[in-house]
Amino acid sequence: MKTNLLIVFILITGFSLSAQTRFGLKTGVASGSVTTNNDLVNAEGTALGSFQLGGIFDTRLTSKLSLQSQLLFLGKGVAVGVNTEKNQYRFAALDIPLQLLYRTKGGWFIGGGPNLGFNLSAKTVYLDQTNEITLGTEAGQLKGFDFGVTATGGYQSKTGLVLSINYVKGLTNLTNEANAEWRNNVLGFTVGYMLPLREKK
Repeated sequence: MKTNLLIVFILITGFSLSAQTRFGLKTGVASGSVTTNNDLVNAEGTALGSFQLGGIFDTRLTSKLSLQSQLLFLGKGVAVGVNTEKNQYRFAALDIPLQLLYRTKGGWFIGGGPNLGFNLSAKTVYLDQTNEITLGTEAGQLKGFDFGVTATGGYQSKTGLVLSINYVKGLTNLTNEANAEWRNNVLGFTVGYMLPLREKK
């Protein structure tokens, strides 16, 4: 996983060196859900609220198109139960969405692309009991790398304020168990700010 992170960091750094790249910050809420064949989760699973926080690197390609990469720390997972004392499956993750955005003159944008996800930790939480889940490739463990696709839309003002909604659909089956399925999904709402474009020397 460290090698994958290094490769992605090099690519983002290369794009960010462009004179047409704007940098920004964003934060907001994340609503986690899962795609699974677990009958109990499907019957009693509800969205798990969390956060997201990170940076934005937006490189303008044309007057209407830009290539945007982000570096986001966020929570994923699901809550399972029929009462207020739910069993929570919580993931701490680093997501790197790589998106092609279409922009209008009025400030609206829409786009999407691949999402490179890296699970940093996983655990189950019930009341005051916490059980860590090991990340790895063996039975009983969960995969660390989580590939998916993402779509986004929103508004960016001339002053740099950004309001956006995004959805990440996980495509990687994170479980190593035979005949089992677990894919993380996230719906996010964020507010951000883009720094002014660097002036050419």
